[in-house]
Formats: sequence, C-alpha cells, structure tokens
Amino acid sequence: MARKLAFSMVVAAVAMFGFAGAAFACGSDSDCSYGTCSSGTCGHCGSDSDCKGHGNCSSGKCGHCGSDSDCHGHGNCSSGTCGHCGSDSDCDVGTCSSGKCGHCGSDSDCKGGSCNSGHCSNADPH
Repeated sequence: MARKLAFSMVVAAVAMFGFAGAAFACGSDSDCSYGTCSSGTCGHCGSDSDCKGHGNCSSGKCGHCGSDSDCHGHGNCSSGTCGHCGSDSDCDVGTCSSGKCGHCGSDSDCKGGSCNSGHCSNADPH
C-alpha cells in the first residue's frame, strides 16, 4: 500500500511539474516564450527565427550556438549550446550553478518567472 501511494505521488509530481531541467510544458505555440510547441514542450524550431534570440535552431531545437553572440545574453556558448556560465553575471535569468544558468533560491532570482524546485520557470531548458 505504501509503495503504491509513493508511486502515485511521484507520478502526480511529474505530471504537475515535469522533470527538473525539462523544457516547459505547452499546449500550443502561444504558451512558449520562444520556440514552438511540439509533443507538449516548448523550444522546438524550424528556423532560427522561431528561437527569438535563444540561440540558433539545430536538429529542431533552440539553444544551439557557435559563439557567445548567438546566445543573446542567455548565458555563454559552450560545446555548441547556450546557457553556460562562470558567474551569475553571465545569466539573464536565474543564478549560475554547476556551470549552467537558470537556478534559483526564490522567485526574485528568476526576473519575471517563478522558482520551482531550484529552477526558474522562464529559464532556457538545458
């Protein structure tokens, strides 16, 4: 009984909040601050213009880069993806932790988003 209850609670939490670091849940493109909605998540793309400054489009996903300038303030470019950092000043949204932007301790770290399980709701997925 206890195992069934614990499993049900995990399933409910994943359904409500998604996995940490996953792209934001959506029902349509209008739910996404950048990228398009596909399979219930934002951040997909057909061209760079879909990414709205959140890196370039590659393999159907936003956030790819060749240099820091491709990231438009959404962290630094490292290993071909945006969102990397060395300090909090590299991040437009959230704080820098383990070399990635988008972490938080409170809503104020998210600059317009909310802090959920240590990750900003408006941060780029990575």
